[in-house]
Amino acid sequence: MRVSKLPSFVFFRGQRRTGSSRARRVWRGGCRGGQSGAFVPKLAGYVLLAFVLWLMVSTLVQPLLSSQATRAVLQAPVGLITSPINGVVTQMVVHSRDMVEPGTVVATVRNPTVNQEILTTLRSQHLALQSQLAQLGNQFKADNQEMRSVGQEANVHRQASVAQAWEAWQVARRQRDAAHSMVEEQENKVKTNQALLAEGAISEQVMNASVAQLNTARATAAVAEQAFAGQAQTVASAGQGAFVGTSGNSLFQTLASRREALRNSVGRAQQDGAAILQQLKQVIQLEDEERRRVEKLSSYEIKATQAGQVHSVLAPEGAYVTAGASLVRVTDCSRLGVVAVFPARVAKRLGIGSMLDVKIGENSKSMPARVEQLLPVASEELQSTYSVPFPYAEQGSLYAVARIESKEAPAAPADGGSNMCAPGKVVTATLQRS
Repeated sequence: MRVSKLPSFVFFRGQRRTGSSRARRVWRGGCRGGQSGAFVPKLAGYVLLAFVLWLMVSTLVQPLLSSQATRAVLQAPVGLITSPINGVVTQMVVHSRDMVEPGTVVATVRNPTVNQEILTTLRSQHLALQSQLAQLGNQFKADNQEMRSVGQEANVHRQASVAQAWEAWQVARRQRDAAHSMVEEQENKVKTNQALLAEGAISEQVMNASVAQLNTARATAAVAEQAFAGQAQTVASAGQGAFVGTSGNSLFQTLASRREALRNSVGRAQQDGAAILQQLKQVIQLEDEERRRVEKLSSYEIKATQAGQVHSVLAPEGAYVTAGASLVRVTDCSRLGVVAVFPARVAKRLGIGSMLDVKIGENSKSMPARVEQLLPVASEELQSTYSVPFPYAEQGSLYAVARIESKEAPAAPADGGSNMCAPGKVVTATLQRS
């Protein structure tokens, strides 16, 4: 019995000792593990505290010290290309982002129902003037022909009058010569009778009778001389165109009056024809101009008036537009700028002429921009003059409209590469420190 209990006792003590040493090792390891587990929460707390401090600085302190705009976008003035006529857009030549120059054909608008009232009126005047000119031409020809005929007939009567006057002059000359011969004969007879009377061969009565005959012959010769002189004047007048005679005088006067009336009519026809011809030339010129205008309005080519980039096409092909309707919006890339929204704390330092630093991207070079306008509120009318609407602004904020002054700011390239002319692109704008 004693022998059996001894090993049992010895084993129990060995086990006890072994268990206690293991417990001591476990306790020591637990103490070291507990110190390492407490360090991790402390580190996490420090990290959280640093994040909170950074968040406070970035959200509260840094904005109070920063001069950067809360929002900023690239902006550029926009122009409208409108249609001067009503019609259908048959061709739209340009598309969005195309570059245009002054004189570039943008679209074609056709209006087949364009008002042609003026052209019709001018055409009617043209035909009326042509008709009047033709009537005057016919009247001129008829009057001229009749005037020649009347002139020929009057010339016949005038020649007859001249011949009659010449014959009467010949008769008067012969009568004058006969009267002078009679005077000479009576003078010789008187001389003879005087000699005979002196010799007593004849009586005094015979002598007186011969003297009386001489006086009568002289009177007859004076009358014949006067008649001859008058007839010579008649011949001279007839040679100058005056009608002589009583039988055909009324007919000649009628012909002469008719010829004068026809001459006046021909002269008036010439003057009226010249005036109508001048008026017809003016009407034809106006008609040609109006026809070109109608043709131009019927198929009107609308051209750009300024250089820029097509922002949007407002009237596609096939659309019906009225006079004054907008067809294309064109961005003026040469006046590229920025619209920035600054908070009230920064707005106090802003002014017209203030300089901003504008960056397109984080790694891009900043470009200077000069403030041209400061607006507490941007009206829709003002925003319609720019390519894109203004960004949202909180109450108390201020819009700063600035123009980029960097000479390196390029316009929109035609190859579609890097494009500075991109209204609406978000950028950063910072107020330069004075």
